Amino acid sequence: MTTPFQSEEERAAWIAAIVDSFDDAIVSKTFDGLITSWNRAAERMFGWTAAEAVGRSISIVVPPENLAEEEDILTRIRHGEKIEHFETVRMRKDGSRFEASLTVSPILGARGEVIGASKTARDVSARKRAEAERAALMRAVQRAREEAEEINRSQDQFLAVLSHELRTPLNAIFGWARMLQSADLDETMTRRAVEAILRNATAQVQLVEDLLDVSRIITGKMRLDVQSLDLKSVIESALDAVQPAASAKDLSIETVLDSNAGPVRGAPDRLQQVVWNLLMNAVKFTPRGGCIRVLLRKAASNVEIVVSDTGEGIRPEILPFIFDRFRQGDSTTTRPHGGLGLGLSLVRHLVELHGGSVHAASDGPDLGATFVIELPLSVFDAPARASETEAKAGTSPLHNVRVLLMDDDADGLDLTTVMLTNSGAQVKTAVTVAGALDVLESWPADVVVSDIEMPGEDGYELVRRIRARERGSRSRLPVLALTAYGRPEDRRRTLAVGFNLHLAKPIDPAELVLAVANLAGRTG
Repeated sequence: MTTPFQSEEERAAWIAAIVDSFDDAIVSKTFDGLITSWNRAAERMFGWTAAEAVGRSISIVVPPENLAEEEDILTRIRHGEKIEHFETVRMRKDGSRFEASLTVSPILGARGEVIGASKTARDVSARKRAEAERAALMRAVQRAREEAEEINRSQDQFLAVLSHELRTPLNAIFGWARMLQSADLDETMTRRAVEAILRNATAQVQLVEDLLDVSRIITGKMRLDVQSLDLKSVIESALDAVQPAASAKDLSIETVLDSNAGPVRGAPDRLQQVVWNLLMNAVKFTPRGGCIRVLLRKAASNVEIVVSDTGEGIRPEILPFIFDRFRQGDSTTTRPHGGLGLGLSLVRHLVELHGGSVHAASDGPDLGATFVIELPLSVFDAPARASETEAKAGTSPLHNVRVLLMDDDADGLDLTTVMLTNSGAQVKTAVTVAGALDVLESWPADVVVSDIEMPGEDGYELVRRIRARERGSRSRLPVLALTAYGRPEDRRRTLAVGFNLHLAKPIDPAELVLAVANLAGRTG
């Protein structure tokens, strides 16, 4: 048999040329782990030239933590086994790691004995990244699907609960009304019927009012009749309204109300609604004979209202979502308490509209719950000894407060400017993030009011840049988001990014002035 090769050297050169033409790295080694051949693809993949690699240990491309794996491969090769598409991690000359797919075959001698190993390596990092990205995308899609399904379930549950909560008082109203119409009731039964109708009609009205309030909040149409007020009288009014329900369950209510806690600016009816909701929540979830405590106290530049109870408590998994709309700890048909799950959501939104905050705490089931409201003190009722300048600040709530406005909508910018300047503020405006930052370089604003959606860089970018400048500093510039994005997730995102307060458009002038005054520290 004839061959095209004149010598073994020619044949070896021909084979070497073929090996060098492969895109995969091809390496051979002895059982001692010494490299005996190294093609061009191996040079490109590992960063070692053939002259550098041949004669050295294969460990130059094996991470230290994978050396035991290499020993196992050689053991299997000694027994004549071929290892195909084994995925692992290998190392380049510069120390960087990459994911590789290896096929290792035994090299046979003239008598068929195994004398070494030949390894083909392929860099699969790109494929692995693509697979990881695809898996991450699939997980994201799955999460989105689960969230959508959860939203649908929550909506279905809410509609079922809403139907129940609407029908229950209607049943009593219609039932007693028909009894009054058709039956010959004595005076006692007639009085009982009228009381039941009034009680259930009142519950129906409250239900509808809560739904309307939620709608107003979602659409940004909640309006506040802001004035200076004493929280002690607001709390006492709420206590009077709740007392019959508490007495019916033999609940005691203990109060410690500091008359000198200080005035706040707000809407009396809405703050009474806040306290009433917290008290009714405590009444609902506290078993017969329990206790509810109400505190009013001054804390630094805030006034705190604390409502605590000895009731059922809050499960840890529910606590982070306790103020979400329509979120209930139990939405099953066997739940022991009625209601739509709107009360605490309204509490949070109304408190935030007043520039305050609310948080809940509980040690767990059957260990009671505590709700703490913080509202900023007001300086609008300054002592009579205040100077003429201070008196002017009392009539102009934002007197000399420096406000930077950023909004790309000319009409919106003009409107907000007028709202603030009419209350005494000094206002400078910008229509871009760069412009706003330029203003801040030369003009020390007390408060920044920023739109979110902007061409190019948005309001989120502005607050990120402001917070980045403040790193290492103890002072933080208050920034208010004034935006058409009014969903709960929008509010959470603005606060997470670094805004201090989130207000949804359209905005009432009194609400805006109150919010800016609070952020500017116009508190006593």
